[in-house]
Amino acid sequence: MALEIAGVAMDKLVSIEASEAARFVRHAVPGLAGELAQDLGRPSVRIRVRGVFYGGDAGDRLKQLRDHLLARQPVDFLCELTGDGYFSQVLVDQLDVAERAGYPDEYDYECVVTEYVPPPPPPAGGLLDGLDAGILDEATALMDDVQNALAQVAGLTSLLAGASDFANPTTRLPAMLDGFTGIAGGSAASLGGIGDLL
Repeated sequence: MALEIAGVAMDKLVSIEASEAARFVRHAVPGLAGELAQDLGRPSVRIRVRGVFYGGDAGDRLKQLRDHLLARQPVDFLCELTGDGYFSQVLVDQLDVAERAGYPDEYDYECVVTEYVPPPPPPAGGLLDGLDAGILDEATALMDDVQNALAQVAGLTSLLAGASDFANPTTRLPAMLDGFTGIAGGSAASLGGIGDLL
């Protein structure tokens, strides 16, 4: 069975295990027999590989795998599992190594890789491109209306400042009499002239 992780041939394999699952959230609905299951997709496929590296290049191949683990970057993955060959990218999640006494240049390893799913592309436009530009105009007009209403209220308060003595006629009576006398003072001569005519 051919298996390569980032170009490192894993040719002395003991076992390969693939783990796939579905992700559901279950909701209890009153009056419903059972639960309502909502599909939330699936987690990434995980593959666990056990094998042996031995020979003069065993340490180098092990170091390559460890470098990919430390880099935390997606790497190429080629595997024939259950007769189907597929090629994708994976992340090296875990690497366990054991060396036995008396067996130089021989390493037992267990490597776990996880399917890499690239992030979705960013949106084509800016974040505010979908907003209606008329909303800003409406908000500006609303603020203008609020300011105009406040100005009208301020005008009403100046009118109402003199309203405290409105019900008391004695406070305005002297001013009214002064105004009347000023007007009536010039009319005496007019009345005398009319009397002469008659």
